[in-house]
Amino acid sequence: MDRLVKRVKEAVDNKEKVLIFGDYDVDGVSATAILIKYFSSIGFYVDYFLPNRYTDGYGLTVETLKTVKAKYNPDLIITVDCGISCYNEVEFAKEIGIDIIITDHHDIPSVVPDTIIVNPKLDGQDYPFKYLCGTGVAFKIVQGLAGIEVAKNYLGIASVATIADIVPLLDENRAIVKLGMQDYENNLPLGVKMLFKDLNLPYNSSSTDIAFKLAPKINAAGRMGDASVALMLYIKNDKIQLKNTIESITNMNAERQALCSKVYDDAIERLEKINLSNYNSIVLYSPEWDSGILGIVAARIANEFNRPTILFSEVEGFLKGSARSVNDIDIYKAISSLDENILETFGGHKMAAGLTIKKENFNKFLTKLNTFLSNHYSPKDFLPTTYFDVSLKPCEINTNLLNSLEVLEPCGCDNPKPVFNIMLDENTTFSTMPRHVSHVTMLSQGLNIIAFNSYKYLPILRQTKSVEVQVELQKSEYRGQKMIKGIAKNISTGVISKLRDNDYLRGVYLKQLFYNNEKHKKFYVYSKNELKKLLNEAEKDLFGWLFVCNSFESYKEFCSLGLSKNIQHYMFEIIQKSGINSVVVSPLDTHNFGAYKKIVYLDMVLNEGYVGFVNLNTNALLYLPSDKMVDSKLFSSLSVERGVFGKVFKLISDFTSKQLSFLNEIDLYKHINLVERKLSFSQFIFCLYVFIELGIFELVLELGFLSIKENKKVVSSLNASKFYNRVIFIKKTMSEKK
Repeated sequence: MDRLVKRVKEAVDNKEKVLIFGDYDVDGVSATAILIKYFSSIGFYVDYFLPNRYTDGYGLTVETLKTVKAKYNPDLIITVDCGISCYNEVEFAKEIGIDIIITDHHDIPSVVPDTIIVNPKLDGQDYPFKYLCGTGVAFKIVQGLAGIEVAKNYLGIASVATIADIVPLLDENRAIVKLGMQDYENNLPLGVKMLFKDLNLPYNSSSTDIAFKLAPKINAAGRMGDASVALMLYIKNDKIQLKNTIESITNMNAERQALCSKVYDDAIERLEKINLSNYNSIVLYSPEWDSGILGIVAARIANEFNRPTILFSEVEGFLKGSARSVNDIDIYKAISSLDENILETFGGHKMAAGLTIKKENFNKFLTKLNTFLSNHYSPKDFLPTTYFDVSLKPCEINTNLLNSLEVLEPCGCDNPKPVFNIMLDENTTFSTMPRHVSHVTMLSQGLNIIAFNSYKYLPILRQTKSVEVQVELQKSEYRGQKMIKGIAKNISTGVISKLRDNDYLRGVYLKQLFYNNEKHKKFYVYSKNELKKLLNEAEKDLFGWLFVCNSFESYKEFCSLGLSKNIQHYMFEIIQKSGINSVVVSPLDTHNFGAYKKIVYLDMVLNEGYVGFVNLNTNALLYLPSDKMVDSKLFSSLSVERGVFGKVFKLISDFTSKQLSFLNEIDLYKHINLVERKLSFSQFIFCLYVFIELGIFELVLELGFLSIKENKKVVSSLNASKFYNRVIFIKKTMSEKK
């Protein structure tokens, strides 16, 4: 720091041309803003350059240095939030007559630039705290140049960036954030305060609100290409201009969200066909993906599949990627271990990294990365983990407890909000939120818990006695009434202990007769004695085995065989996507089947065409029982009468005219109120999929929700449906046997 202070003061005294070289995220933009505002306050003008994510790439490059030289011709460049890995680029800058100071906070590579460097992670320095963000370093630069009282003017900016960059909220970071948040009204730039107002955020917002509501908006500009738009929030004071800037950022954020959904859906579609149990990481590439949002999507996928995830897009013949990790798996160390001939550029830290490789090195990269992870981590390291601090009963949660927890704020990375483990009793009610059906509410002893995007848990929540929820607690207010609510971070369910309605299982089971992919059938047949061998084999693994039951009887029989506690239990939907050993009762579809290497059916499969369909969606080995019979109740109650089909057709047709979406076939059944109309779910499934096979109706999946469309041009006979004819044949055969 002393060398930096001396060099900067020399530049100011000699009126040199100085340029701040930043980065395109909240941290890089905020750090750039602090130095621009500081130098402006002492009457010294500086230029700035924020790389365009798409045309310039990350950090210092030879090309960006050429651009900066041509446009600004600086005597001195001060980098913020980048540069620590740029030895060759710094040497090039010297060759073209530019002096450089590197200020950064990222991990230290084996070779560092030969110039003045300020980075808290450098070895051999007396400074005691390693985990400042780039803006925290810029804050310290102002302190070095002008003292702590001047630096305090920028605490607001530094606190927002420290939260947004997900660095540990400990030690000096905690001080920066806590002090900065105490006076946002006075220590934030006008544009950032206007953004608070636009988002309906009070100045006393929590660090969680800053991280998940404010920061993504500021980040959106850089992710969509032009971070200088976000910089205007920090350095401009014209309210009309700032209002237009916020409107632009809002539009960019909406575009960013749409791109994230598109890339995520594409990645999930690819993963459903990959046997994840063979891999310790997820590495995917598409030339159609937008590189600006890969980090967001990679983080989401890593969390869902519990695997380190790296997503690549293609940029000018190279693959540009973002990596995110999980648990205690060091992705920076893993990538650093690879041959330098594979990596073109690379930087980051334990849980996140950015990198570029040649397109032809993709397969080599994938193989070597998985080899490293296999050699350095055990299967247990990839198990989904549940964290909580204290177990509480709902009746122990009150306002006094919540008030006492406020002393722990600001919470964030390495100082997380306390998580409480709550055991729900049998009187707990579970339901979807009326206006947001993908969210689940749990009401237990007066405590309302909200589980976002957790509707897939609903069937098993209602049918198991053992439910534990790990929650964060929040104050909330509704219609003037103050209350406490829990936000579910994780849901842990046990063995399914009761079954409310067996008809749902029968209906899902019946759907197997709909499929016609007989050409692709491939499976192994096992006997009852061989099942024990399969169970013993599965006991040796933590990942890769899926057991499928289509009746509650076979599920209870499976549970009695005593497979280890590591197995996950599901009903209708496989929720955990990591491929951990699981048993599922009546899966509605084959989503996430690709995560397994062996799938064992515990009931007779009704149709080999279904086997062919499953084979198309997974590379797993399929095992079918040789000695199971079909429950006659599945078919005895089904009607093949035209009048029944006509009644169901009209009900579905009326529903399509409303253009409503639903979660799955069970949700559709409930939407149409067929329970009250005394029509069984299995009859509904029979009619629905006959109509779908005939092309009369079509199910469409968009953004995680289903909708149903009617093709009014189609007129067809029921006898043209293979599904319909199969049911008739089976009913007739069963009748003759009687």
